[in-house]
Amino acid sequence: MSKIILECKNIRKDFRIGSQTLTVLKDVNLVMPERSWLMLLGASGSGKTTLLNILGTLERPDSGELNFDGRPYSEFNQVALRNREIGFVFQSYHLLPELTVLENIMLPAYLGKNFSCKARALSLAERVGLKDRLAHRPGELSGGECQRAAIARALINSPRLLLADEPTGNLDAATGDGIMKLLAELHGDKSIPLSIIMITHNPDLAKLGDASCELVDGQLRKR
Repeated sequence: MSKIILECKNIRKDFRIGSQTLTVLKDVNLVMPERSWLMLLGASGSGKTTLLNILGTLERPDSGELNFDGRPYSEFNQVALRNREIGFVFQSYHLLPELTVLENIMLPAYLGKNFSCKARALSLAERVGLKDRLAHRPGELSGGECQRAAIARALINSPRLLLADEPTGNLDAATGDGIMKLLAELHGDKSIPLSIIMITHNPDLAKLGDASCELVDGQLRKR
């Protein structure tokens, strides 16, 4: 039986808009085996990014339970959990423009006081096809190169869970295909116990995951 890396039970999230309460997530339940790849679909505004942020400890649910590797999120130092166990890839890259590619990749490790990460950063840069762009800054890169740097940055601390919020959304079709191929290679690498949750609007991309589900009316539905 596969080990469960992530589990959430009855997750609820409300937002106050003036005197009104908007319920974005209600009774969201999810059980994710280790090394699995879940594709998350849903209409714009359905709560996909909110759910991803909650799973990554960037936001807190109003109620419900969250467990990582069999332990409640509350037992972890949230900053350490986010830095060491969970990697993020965003649609807009979020690279620091004043840093080089190599410095951007190493940044999460430095924030975690791991100052001996250069060898791993160089290895990841080569893995994502950026070994000749290490001294360049984000403004000198293509969109695909920026996203590859963001993926390498997300993996620098060897996370077990990768959360990707429409990582191909700002890319042309060919470049997006390259990013998906890279993620598939990383996920298929048996030496990396990597689980992935990825938001996408593209039903064809959703077929690349092990499973897919859709957020509808605040709840997850299997596809």
